[in-house]
Amino acid sequence: MEIRTVLAGAILSASAMVGATASEDAHGGSSLDRELRAFIAQNHLTGDAVDSRKLPIPPLSDPLPRLGKLLFWSKGMSPGKDVACVTCHHPMLGFGDAMPLPVGVGANNPDMLGPGRKRVDKPGMFPPFGTGDSAMPRNSPTLIGLAFWDQSITWDGTVFSTTGTPGMSGVDGRIVAPVDSPPVRGMFNNFMLPRQEYISYEEKFKAGMPISSGHGMFPTAVNAAMRGKAYGAAGSPQTPGATDLEVRQKLAARFGGYGDPNDQFAKNEWLPLFRAGFKDYQSPPEQLVTANNISIALADYERTMTFTHTPWRAYVRGDSHAISESAKRGARLFFATAEQGGADCASCHSGDFFSDEKYWVLAVPQIGRGKTDLDTIEDGIDDWGRAHVTGHRDDKYAYRTPTLLGVEVTAPFGHSGVFNTLEDVVRHHLNVERSLAGFDYKTIPASGGPINSKFAKDHTQNALDMLRSQREARLPGVIRDVELTDGQVADIVNFLKALTDPCLKSDKCLAQWIPNASDPDPDGLRLCAVDQRGREFLPGSCRKSSARR
Repeated sequence: MEIRTVLAGAILSASAMVGATASEDAHGGSSLDRELRAFIAQNHLTGDAVDSRKLPIPPLSDPLPRLGKLLFWSKGMSPGKDVACVTCHHPMLGFGDAMPLPVGVGANNPDMLGPGRKRVDKPGMFPPFGTGDSAMPRNSPTLIGLAFWDQSITWDGTVFSTTGTPGMSGVDGRIVAPVDSPPVRGMFNNFMLPRQEYISYEEKFKAGMPISSGHGMFPTAVNAAMRGKAYGAAGSPQTPGATDLEVRQKLAARFGGYGDPNDQFAKNEWLPLFRAGFKDYQSPPEQLVTANNISIALADYERTMTFTHTPWRAYVRGDSHAISESAKRGARLFFATAEQGGADCASCHSGDFFSDEKYWVLAVPQIGRGKTDLDTIEDGIDDWGRAHVTGHRDDKYAYRTPTLLGVEVTAPFGHSGVFNTLEDVVRHHLNVERSLAGFDYKTIPASGGPINSKFAKDHTQNALDMLRSQREARLPGVIRDVELTDGQVADIVNFLKALTDPCLKSDKCLAQWIPNASDPDPDGLRLCAVDQRGREFLPGSCRKSSARR
């Protein structure tokens, strides 16, 4: 854990501030503006995480992201043809699903997304990853800013880059992802699997692929997410079971039309789209329509979800009126250390992306079935966080720092999705024990995946005990309690809202990421997203009736 970045103790001179930021500040500006601009200058913030990228962000109109867009919305991406990538990452749900825990396979209505979506069966809580009936363990993270991750794209770092070089998006190394969940994680075999053994089970991603490509087909082989009981998943009558890698290869063969004749689309118009997307008009389908290329196309589409034109960006670039006075006070609290009277948020939510990409213990209530390496009923549905990947006990209950871009529209918050408002999650960060003492497990919405109600409090206590031990050991970077007034909390919330691109609150703007009725539907399996009342999220996107009003 690194020493925290702190707000400049001394205010920079007026001439330095003018050179670094706004011309408006040449005419003065408030003392608060000057203090914030001193921090901005010292930390080389531009207000836009796109500026840090070595790998260009493709235009959404290019053929490859357009191909990725069609793949993203196709239920053909799941072996059972009932789940699409968009199921858990809808643009109008903050590129998430607006529920504590997601529901992939086995939903009451495959096309119904967000609140109201449930499993029609009673998915087992145990064993984790053990059957096609198992539940999803954690909150579905937003795809906003996916292009800006350099080290990992998951809560616990399951899918990661071998280099993690800042700004490179993983293209200078290799993506590592599990091939077979139980062997990789040592489920029922190894108490804590060593890191080097984990890496030996790597997915066959080719070098030079961005880390966002790891998100593309990874969920397709996860039983609870998209696989279900297809292709011989554990708990199904089909044997032998296909490995995770084989599942992805089978899906690619289905899209390319060269696989099992009994596992084909009734309609398949994908090949011309792949040829246009990859500008390859010669290769046979089995060389063009591959799991890697599907992942690359999906990644190109997902990397367009940057949403960096925020009020805060405008402020950083010189418009002192772009954010409110309350948001400015919140920014000061956000960037200042506790010793300076601040909340020390930027120690973890750092840079223009607002994430250090590190893993921290916050003792957010544990309500999902989780991931561990134990095979007892109680411990097998705990969630060990980062330790489930590294095999290090000191990493138990630690989760990656999320980005704050678009945070106004990405509720609920936390790896388990238990906090419904920004105020709730801010207050938890300020005083974890107080937050947990007042947390009511009965208030968790019934929508979404099943809740681990029997052991939730015990598992949360385990995480809190870990946080306490880290505090007692005075480990650097561990979250500390901070006392703020209600007004100061409101100021921080207003600053956080200034990190949301207005496009994320505009149906018209978000429509760019949603196929419309005139777009190709290459396999006839496009998901027509509706809410719990049967109304389309975007009227007219896939049919003319039942539009939301």
